[in-house]
Amino acid sequence: MSYIRIGNEYLRQGKLDEAIEAYQTSIRLNPSFHWAYYKLGDAFKRKGQTQKAEEAYQKANLIKSQLKNNQFNTDINSIESYEKQIQEISQQNSILKIEIEEIKWMLSQIVNISLSQLSVSFDISKKQDRVLSNQILVEFFLDAAKLLRPNYFFDIGSRDGSASIAVKKAVHTVKCYAFEGNINNYETFKDKEELEQLSIDYRYLAVTNYNGTTDFHIPTEIDGNKLPKNIGNASVMIRETKDCQYQTTRVNCTKLDDFCLKNNIELDENQNLALWIDVEGAALQVLEGAKKCLAQTSLILIEVEEYQYWNNSALADRIINELIFNNFIPVTRDFERLMQYNLLFVHSKYLNPCKGLIYKYFSKFKRSPI
Repeated sequence: MSYIRIGNEYLRQGKLDEAIEAYQTSIRLNPSFHWAYYKLGDAFKRKGQTQKAEEAYQKANLIKSQLKNNQFNTDINSIESYEKQIQEISQQNSILKIEIEEIKWMLSQIVNISLSQLSVSFDISKKQDRVLSNQILVEFFLDAAKLLRPNYFFDIGSRDGSASIAVKKAVHTVKCYAFEGNINNYETFKDKEELEQLSIDYRYLAVTNYNGTTDFHIPTEIDGNKLPKNIGNASVMIRETKDCQYQTTRVNCTKLDDFCLKNNIELDENQNLALWIDVEGAALQVLEGAKKCLAQTSLILIEVEEYQYWNNSALADRIINELIFNNFIPVTRDFERLMQYNLLFVHSKYLNPCKGLIYKYFSKFKRSPI
């Protein structure tokens, strides 16, 4: 924060001595900034020191007049003083950015710790309980979709289109787009009867943060173990483990915002979108390419990781931060896997209509012993 703004805040609070000191500091750093003299005059005037106030006003008018008369001349001292003020503002901005990042990190930690407490309702050492946690989360998502009735549903990393099918059955009026970048999955499921019956638009397309083409890495073998053809852990990202063999293909990719533009989906205030993002380490890239979509999205289910399975992938904290600062409220999570799980977010403007549903959802969990 600049000393002018500090002085203004002190002046607003009636702390006149502190305001005067702040304005004088600003003047020392930049003697050619006439506005600092005007504000100094205001502070002196409010303190009853009319002579000093008049002198400050006269100095401000003199500097302003000189600037007008010499606007085409280069004043080296003035440049240097302005550079000092710019440097000061830059330093303050750097401090502010650090503080914001610290707040974002703290928020993500609070979210993680709070939502992790739901684990007391499950024996997460057992696969059946982890699967149950996911089933309950998906039920909540579908119930929220019924309540909020989105116009469009984007199923990103769709695999077999099952999420789109479930949403379409829950909300008959929604238009569903399912995106799959794994060519093996696409070829296997593109003719699935339910997709056609429910008019779900199932596309061989990767959603990321740019338009064009990208490599899509389909693991075929990990640690010497061969993998089935139709797996769900293919990605635009490369896995951290070195003992992984791939089938790498080129696939067209798009930003979600631009996909909407090309398909005449208007992202105005009357629009209501829902997103299901399961992209194996590439969630941040999807969000970066969906800035306009996020502003019109009511509901998001997104898979995150707390372990670096993929090179340079954004972990859970970063994803939580990104969505919180786009006005989404983290509501709950599952425990499908120990270091990889799904989070559900509701946009702040849709939170009130969802409160009854949220209370009903949390009532399903057993109470932990006191």
